[in-house]
Amino acid sequence: MGQVTVTKVVEGPGHLVIKIDLLSDGTGELENYVVLSPSDLNPRAADKAPAFSLLQVWYGLVWFDVAIKSGTLAPAPMWTLPRDLDHIDFRSFGGIQDVNVYSNPPADDNGKLTISTNGFDQAGSSGTIVLELRKTSRAS
Repeated sequence: MGQVTVTKVVEGPGHLVIKIDLLSDGTGELENYVVLSPSDLNPRAADKAPAFSLLQVWYGLVWFDVAIKSGTLAPAPMWTLPRDLDHIDFRSFGGIQDVNVYSNPPADDNGKLTISTNGFDQAGSSGTIVLELRKTSRAS
């Protein structure tokens, strides 16, 4: 499957930055690999379900693409990171929302942030992704 290391770089009450390091061992793609769970978000109140907004992404990927997905048993795509770019900023419009913050979230919402790869099956493929997230919540 490859090696995936997720590290919290900065965390505050309403803000989270995580770093995801990826290294392929040549055995295949990552499919809906969980990089963030609701428990990582520490909801602000007991009656609120944790959620997030994706504000910025910095990344370097060697010969593969990554799809960022959220929220359900069949995760909903949020954004695709093609190997040829390096920074995306969504702050001007408040970020891309986790499906959990919609007024009617899917019934199978699980609040997780996942990644899937394309081209990661070559041994030695590597990359790093840094995600800046805003912690949010909704009534549960």
